Amino acid sequence: MADSDAARLGSAPMEVVGRFTDASNATLLARLTDRDRRPLAELRDALGRDPTVADLDATDLVVYKPRDGERPLWDFPTGTLHRREVAAAVVDRAMGAQLVPMTILRDDAPFGPGSVQRFVAHDPDQHYFTLRDDALSGADAELRSRLLLLAAFDLVIDNADRKGGHVLVEDGDGPVAPRLRAVDHGVAFHVEHKHRTVVWDLAGAALGAAVTAALDRLIDALGDGLGTELAALLDADEVAGVLRRAEDLRRADVLPEPTGPHPFPWPLL
Repeated sequence: MADSDAARLGSAPMEVVGRFTDASNATLLARLTDRDRRPLAELRDALGRDPTVADLDATDLVVYKPRDGERPLWDFPTGTLHRREVAAAVVDRAMGAQLVPMTILRDDAPFGPGSVQRFVAHDPDQHYFTLRDDALSGADAELRSRLLLLAAFDLVIDNADRKGGHVLVEDGDGPVAPRLRAVDHGVAFHVEHKHRTVVWDLAGAALGAAVTAALDRLIDALGDGLGTELAALLDADEVAGVLRRAEDLRRADVLPEPTGPHPFPWPLL
């Protein structure tokens, strides 16, 4: 299923639907039109108004981040943020975390090369800060385990911008915890320590069996071909940093306390 999903993201015709206006870089909502070939204009005529996300099939929607829409940053190489989005999904897959939605590189997208990620239909009123109390109190042990895994994942990729709103609860049946999703990983994998996150509430907690197993899977994969896959997306020293951080965290066996002058992102949500 994952291979077929990736193939669809990489080959299906795409039409841009709109833009996420609160994003600092160009972040576009697009629809894959291999199943419903009607253009947006035809859908507008049929509805008698502009379509909303609720009018569209969520399984046809993707989040497209074109390289040419990236705002230059002083501390990250220009034109690399979309590749970092894909690299985060590669690391997530190797860990078996199932936090990051399927994300691929695509060269033939409407506004040029960029990352294309499966859209997550979610409750916009749910985010990290609405979830953490149940996790911290022990009322939801599974959710706590998922947040531990999220914290470990962010440490491994050196995520420099984990805001509360980048933690989503995907719509669907079943318990909340397995449907936890993490998005927005363009500013990650730096060779210098830049880790900024809102997920510090579990600092000092033991990693637990699920997280240590995920780290072991990642470390093994980096020694068995994953490094080559990441090398197509990141510089060699950035790939080496993934292994170093994974091994350091595995040895520590606990989540670290906040360090550095700016351990929290801004804004927090």
